Amino acid sequence: MATLKEIAEKVGVSVATVSRVLNYDETLNVTPEKRKMIFEVAEELDYMTPRNKKKSSSSKKVRIPDHRIGIIHFISVEEELADPYYLSIRIGIERKCQELNYELVKLYQTDGSYPINKFTQIDGLIAIGKFSTEDARLFKSNCKHVVAVDSSPFEEEIDSVVVDVDIAMKKILTFALQQGFTKIGFFGWHEKYSDYRTYLGEKRYTAFVEFLTENNLFNQDYVYLDAAYSQSRGGYQLFMEAFAKDKLPELIVAGNDSEAIGVMKAIHDSGLHIPDDISVIGMNDIPISRYTYPPLTTIKFQSEFMGETAVDLLRERFEQRTIPKKVTLPSQLIIRESCRIKEARGEGSQER
Repeated sequence: MATLKEIAEKVGVSVATVSRVLNYDETLNVTPEKRKMIFEVAEELDYMTPRNKKKSSSSKKVRIPDHRIGIIHFISVEEELADPYYLSIRIGIERKCQELNYELVKLYQTDGSYPINKFTQIDGLIAIGKFSTEDARLFKSNCKHVVAVDSSPFEEEIDSVVVDVDIAMKKILTFALQQGFTKIGFFGWHEKYSDYRTYLGEKRYTAFVEFLTENNLFNQDYVYLDAAYSQSRGGYQLFMEAFAKDKLPELIVAGNDSEAIGVMKAIHDSGLHIPDDISVIGMNDIPISRYTYPPLTTIKFQSEFMGETAVDLLRERFEQRTIPKKVTLPSQLIIRESCRIKEARGEGSQER
């Protein structure tokens, strides 16, 4: 695991600057470029493993890429920094492409439109996130090989890499009940897409509601949903709203780690203590979650491996696989100090 000092040395800033950026301190005067670099270095150092390290040689000849891969994202660069889960997926894609000698072409929206004219220049497309049905059809009709990451449109046609949110939420709430929590809240957000029957951002919330309802513990008073997407400031504002109403749960499950970080800052600013007064659990296990105070209990999704798997699926297509494939990767509950623990045993691993 990378340390703040290692990140600071690689970026060329102080340890304090790294700490404040990773904790979404908006009062810090730092350029957007430097902020982006800190997030990317944190991700890269955290996920660097021996299998990804290769010997380099200054005399190595430049190789002609075997394939050109396009990557398209459903969120902006700024939103990616707000939720490094997606940043990690992209880094996994970049590393695997480098390993396989694939050239990576980043495609961006311009005025709400995708650069479809450039699709003829690529051999395969990786679409990260939740796109509308119309967009997914557009991608498929203009590119022979498409892989969706973090969503699964048209499973009979398009390969996909996803995680099982229902199982992940069940792990969180089963653990919470084991620890004796009965007043459990959810702080999340809406993702609005007109051609979906439900808001995509409600998948985690829906799983939360269903599990607690089955256990006769669901309480709407402990639910706060924001219209903004995965912003730490959203978590902060939601908690302040709950604090003003004096209706606080014992445990807050946040829609993602960025939301949880905002909640934790609001708890501290309200004069309360974590986990003595309120416990907090996030989702995604972004590297930043290890540097919060206290370190954040969360669900780990193998986000970098999701990106690598997407590239592997394209490789299989290039090697003549014709049957569509959907890969569902597992999750793991990571227990840290932000959640009160009655006993040492639980469904996840502990970092103590």
